[in-house]
Amino acid sequence: MLKIVRLDDRLVHGQLINNWCTYEDVTEIIVVNKEVAENDIRKTFIELSVPEDIKIIFCDTLKALELYEEECEYEDVIMVFGNPFEVLEFIEGGGKIKSLNLGGMSFKKDKEKINTNLYLDDKEIEALKKIADSEVEIEIRILPTDKKTEFFNTLKARRR
Repeated sequence: MLKIVRLDDRLVHGQLINNWCTYEDVTEIIVVNKEVAENDIRKTFIELSVPEDIKIIFCDTLKALELYEEECEYEDVIMVFGNPFEVLEFIEGGGKIKSLNLGGMSFKKDKEKINTNLYLDDKEIEALKKIADSEVEIEIRILPTDKKTEFFNTLKARRR
């Protein structure tokens, strides 16, 4: 079962493992990020942070489209994307998701602060609008026990 789809440029880290994976009883993490999928050193560091009882797969969006339904049939899965463009590519390629959880997107030059852990530029916001147009709920929630906050309401309030 696909438990959660998360956008977080840190990908796999302690918060994801200790909170989300535990709260959702995740048995598998699918990291959808072309850059990391092609970088053995980054994959090794990430693998070292994942408990042995959780399977991890690294892939680009095309590979994710090939395997996610079968993996979700046998595992309790969290899919983690590093940027909204790959989420959009996944959806446009036929990937089915109901909601997108926005975790952390780091501060970088020319990015707008949306909330404490979320910084986005105009292209990323535009990609999120296209994702929402595909009937995907987009929420901001750092921890699974936090109250869901609707992304576009937060964006509008921030820009007033």
